[in-house]
Amino acid sequence: MSEQVRLDKWLWAARFYKTRSLAAQAIGGGHVQLNGGRPKPSRPIKPG
Repeated sequence: MSEQVRLDKWLWAARFYKTRSLAAQAIGGGHVQLNGGRPKPSRPIKPG
């Protein structure tokens, strides 16, 4: 079983951003793409 986690939370936990808020701002600002598109910070992601 794989657990899903919010995109902004994963970026923060992986230390790409110092705070989850900064991760959400980067996602909302278009600095993060997922599968060629602009995701929402709350987008669930999973390993694989």
